[in-house]
Amino acid sequence: MLAILIGVAAALNTFAQTSTPSFEVASVRPFNPQGGGGTGTDGGPGTRDPERYTGRGMPLRLYLCVAFATAMCREQVSGPGWIDTEKYDITAKVPPGTSKEQFQKMLQNLLAERFRLAIHRETKTLPVFDLVIAKNGPRLRESTDALAPPAGPPAGVEHDANGFPVLPPGRRGFVASFGPGPLSHWTARQQTMTELARSLGQPNAAGRQVIDKTGLTGKYDFTLMYEMRFPGAPAADDAPALILEDALEQQLGLKLVNGRASFDLVIIDRGEKAPTEN
Repeated sequence: MLAILIGVAAALNTFAQTSTPSFEVASVRPFNPQGGGGTGTDGGPGTRDPERYTGRGMPLRLYLCVAFATAMCREQVSGPGWIDTEKYDITAKVPPGTSKEQFQKMLQNLLAERFRLAIHRETKTLPVFDLVIAKNGPRLRESTDALAPPAGPPAGVEHDANGFPVLPPGRRGFVASFGPGPLSHWTARQQTMTELARSLGQPNAAGRQVIDKTGLTGKYDFTLMYEMRFPGAPAADDAPALILEDALEQQLGLKLVNGRASFDLVIIDRGEKAPTEN
């Protein structure tokens, strides 16, 4: 009898390991722009709504980037042109207690099934920027307060004397203002260099991912102000003459240098524009 129970338990364990992770309920439909509301994605593990994931009016490429957790969406996901031109709505009920990794696997399986995707993976070395300490050393103020990220969004956006958004007292995190015009202003509290590098991976002129190579392990408070323009372009009126790379060095004592890193690529060999019925 004991041998039978052990055999049953082993079979159930094997089934649990090989079964395909899936959402409790999921809907995938072509985007209807007449339906009203904005576009974007929200929810899932690690958000304010961990048991529900929604996407509205987004291309398949973006959903794939969420599913495979790519750092550089354009460079790491490739396929037929329609993954950028066709838009879709997705609603999924996420099982309680689902981890971020499990959620990503569920979304991978959902997209592969509904769009009949044939996918293969490759590894490729791509140009990046390494974030390093500049010649004269860092100009960063290490955080002294032990703050935790409050639950939920801030009650309201606060602004400094110049009209730039700032973090409310007692709240750690990062807030950025892009504008007016080409002006960008960042305020950070208790942020690591890894978090700064991740943020810098979006607005730099070359569109490259940024890898933290500073060796700094603390948490820091800082502000950063720069003009969003390419190196060599003339400065705009009433805007600081510093581009991002120069502002990093002069204001934070950090520098971006050319580097290379290996990335996993997601390549769509074939698929169907119209998702299968829910």
